[in-house]
Amino acid sequence: MNLARIILPLPVDRPYTYAVPEHFRHLVRVGRRVVVPFGKRKLAGVVVAEGAELDLKGYEAKEIIDVDIELTPMPQEVLKLTQWIAKYYMCSWGEAARAALPPGSAAPTARSRARTVTMVNLSPEAPSSPPTGNRQQAIIEQLKIWDAAEKLPVPQIHVLAECGGTAATLQRLEALGYIEFEVEVVDRSEGIMPAASLKDESIELHKEQTIAIDAITKQLDEGKYGCFLLHGVTGSGKTEVYLRALKHARDSGKTGIVLVPEISLTPQTVRRFRRRFGDDVAVLHSRMSLGERYDAWRGIAVGRYPIVIGPRSAVLAPLKNPGLIIVDEEHEASYKQYDPAPRYHARDVAVVRAMNNGATCILGSATPSLESLTNARDGKYQLLEMPERVPIQGSPATLPKVHIVDLRNEKELNARKENLSKRLVEAIEERIEKGEQAILLLNRRGFSPVMECSSCGWVPECPDCSVSMVYHKPLHHLRCHYCGQTARVPVTCGECKLPTLEFAGTGTQRLEEELQSKIPHIRQLRMDLDTTAGKGSHNTILDQFGKGNADVLLGTQMVAKGLDFDRVTLVGIIHAEAGLMLPDIRAEERAFQLLTQVSGRSGRAERAGEVILQSRQPGHPIIQFAIRHDFAGFAAYALETRVALGYPPAGRLVSITFSGPDDDKTRDLAEKWRACIDSRLPVVDRLGPSPAFVHKLKNRFRHQILLKIPLHVPASHVRTAIEAAGKAIGSLPHSYRLTVDIDPVGIV
Repeated sequence: MNLARIILPLPVDRPYTYAVPEHFRHLVRVGRRVVVPFGKRKLAGVVVAEGAELDLKGYEAKEIIDVDIELTPMPQEVLKLTQWIAKYYMCSWGEAARAALPPGSAAPTARSRARTVTMVNLSPEAPSSPPTGNRQQAIIEQLKIWDAAEKLPVPQIHVLAECGGTAATLQRLEALGYIEFEVEVVDRSEGIMPAASLKDESIELHKEQTIAIDAITKQLDEGKYGCFLLHGVTGSGKTEVYLRALKHARDSGKTGIVLVPEISLTPQTVRRFRRRFGDDVAVLHSRMSLGERYDAWRGIAVGRYPIVIGPRSAVLAPLKNPGLIIVDEEHEASYKQYDPAPRYHARDVAVVRAMNNGATCILGSATPSLESLTNARDGKYQLLEMPERVPIQGSPATLPKVHIVDLRNEKELNARKENLSKRLVEAIEERIEKGEQAILLLNRRGFSPVMECSSCGWVPECPDCSVSMVYHKPLHHLRCHYCGQTARVPVTCGECKLPTLEFAGTGTQRLEEELQSKIPHIRQLRMDLDTTAGKGSHNTILDQFGKGNADVLLGTQMVAKGLDFDRVTLVGIIHAEAGLMLPDIRAEERAFQLLTQVSGRSGRAERAGEVILQSRQPGHPIIQFAIRHDFAGFAAYALETRVALGYPPAGRLVSITFSGPDDDKTRDLAEKWRACIDSRLPVVDRLGPSPAFVHKLKNRFRHQILLKIPLHVPASHVRTAIEAAGKAIGSLPHSYRLTVDIDPVGIV
């Protein structure tokens, strides 16, 4: 190429044309990462096409500064997918492409990221007589011992540690012809992988599993796009269906992607897939170091790893020839990216990528999203149902029995401001005596969510966010769960100055303390954002629990999803109504999914399971559906409301948020935009602008407009109107921002 069109990680939706210096022309190709000048800065972008003189419009093209030859070019298929993401989710192509590259690739200095190690080997043409120096002789003798044991080549650092000497000693031996140096690239991602040496267990399929696998393998054999909604109750064996389908795809020479919603699920999932597929599996997630993710990305791009497992960003992995894409727990909101752009939904991107490649997509869940359920009923997806758990020793396994504790009747508990009912404590003690385990769910981290003055009602709030600060006891400070700011715990009220401050409400830290006081001999592990901040912490906690080193695993929603432990026979749900009252159309759906999912962690093996659900609203329809494991009833109930109000899946949503340092100015900009959109989308309901649920976030005020779009309105028409409204209000003042979120999963 003499000229190259390059997309840059900027919110500007157009490629820029640069000149290719002669010494780079044999290296520059579509998909290659390059470094270019942009104003006074240097930026890293991706080549998307050959440029033309017409692109320059009379201007002289600036030259490409550097070419990243270490990073494999982005596959054309992934580049095309990022172009679709940019168009659909209304961001720039460069922003979308950035999400498909290894972290840090947008930095122009991100070069030479591969780690190498110098290896030492005996030369096949070594002199017959030994070297003269004693140290040199010792090194050669040790290398011969390693050679006899078939351990050569070995890292240079190991040779020097074993035999002494310096690098100069080895360089002299190389000059004399006794040894050879080799440079090997180290794959840092291998160090995070669970062992692959475990033998895979032989599993006999039940009827519904067989039907599902037959349908999926038939679709794979056809080599055409097809999407399945695998609706199986918790413990029905969905993972075994995934494994068999992926093996069929691999036997056909295809590659595969497995998406999981949480990093906490990755170790368990990877371990099961490694048992079946060994070293073919790579993992991608945000808790890996930049070097580990870079090496994994490169290994995937060159074909070393034909199977990729990870959270949402793994859907953009540079796999070649993808034949199967699996989205486990497809209903999870964590598949949606919020900030930065692109604000994509990995489940929907997975479907599009499968469609583009003539591949098969499996969306699996015990509690499918209403959007996916509607797509299956409308014939867009093929519905596969597994309504029974995997049989145990030939007998049908049952879902756990759910018992309700009405907290309104627990007078002593309420008087002491405690959270664990007598029934739940006794059930935990009974499990401990039997050598069984329990999981407790409280979807609120910290010690106390609110610190309040009992005299005047004053609550300490974050100075930069319009939310109360949460008390964290281990560090004895207040913390904002939105921006992370901390503050000292006040001794007196900030308003009336009286020493009448009390801790209200309960978080996982407080629950942990209460459980220890009621059962002093208990062994417990806590799993929330505070205990899993460190690298590998998810795996460590789950590994300890799986080995039986704890009686109880308590935590936030992390403990509710996908975990499979044979000894867990009890699940306790603290404050089951939490989240039901949020002003969000999906609040009830998320609550039902969470209650159903965590209940399904109990009784997954030979032992029967039990769930104790504590609530002050036991008669709420959502709780009643959950205790009966009644997904069909819940879906009918929720869809009736959605259809009546025109919310997804009976319509589409777009969220427009204006943010800035001044509240009035931010609201005025939102009002101006609303006026511009009114005439352009007359058939669309427009709600707002109104202050966002969290009005002030990180010292920026936010005002939101919600567009409710009927299904018959083309998405292209909506995009055109939104772009036109943005142009009509002109460039925003410095520090003000307009954010467009297509298909938001939450509106609070």
